[in-house]
Amino acid sequence: MENSNFLLPNEFADQDLGLPGGNTPNQSGDPEVLFHIGSLNDNSICNMAGIQGKYFVTDRLEVNAMFTMDIGVQPQRHYGEGYQDQYIGIAGYKYVLGRLTDDWMASLGSNYYFNNCNGRIFPYLGVMGAFQHARIQTTFPYTGEEFGDYVWAEEVYAHARAGEVIGVTGAFTAGLEYNLLPGLNIAFEVRPFSYMYTIGRMFSQGLVWNANVHSFKFFALPQLKIGIRF
Repeated sequence: MENSNFLLPNEFADQDLGLPGGNTPNQSGDPEVLFHIGSLNDNSICNMAGIQGKYFVTDRLEVNAMFTMDIGVQPQRHYGEGYQDQYIGIAGYKYVLGRLTDDWMASLGSNYYFNNCNGRIFPYLGVMGAFQHARIQTTFPYTGEEFGDYVWAEEVYAHARAGEVIGVTGAFTAGLEYNLLPGLNIAFEVRPFSYMYTIGRMFSQGLVWNANVHSFKFFALPQLKIGIRF
């Protein structure tokens, strides 16, 4: 599943919504300011883990179901007042948005396995359908920012805002399963073609935005699987 930070717009009423972060002078765009450690944003290999179950109706035909979930919580941090210039620095003086993300997917499918001359390699083709939901919600802490002479940012920005996407997917699947040991398999799978219909909604300052999207993808969502066969 993809990162859900894009679900909210960057601007509202000519003011920055503050997502995903680092868009205003006093705001931190990286969780390392909150936790005083290195960056937590490097995750280029994979971003979710899930579980899948298969049942073989015949020796070659199976039905499967899969569920994945990713929940992330980033606590908010208020702006710390202090003096800063080129000689004196106060570590972690910037504010951090509170953020809660919830991404999950459930799928149901079926695959057909083909015979070949190698008894440990099992190519297969199949179909699947999936339902996905992604949501991000943020809360705004004290920012220490002003608009004009007396208007504080806390009076302009919405304290809480959220966005979510609901998606329905239909796809063809193709994969190659390899038997490492008796009962222990490893597989690589991809979707040669998939169609997704998504409904996106964004909430801020009592208003709601809606958008519907049709998307077609080719050779998408590569997956690495490790399985135990009973």
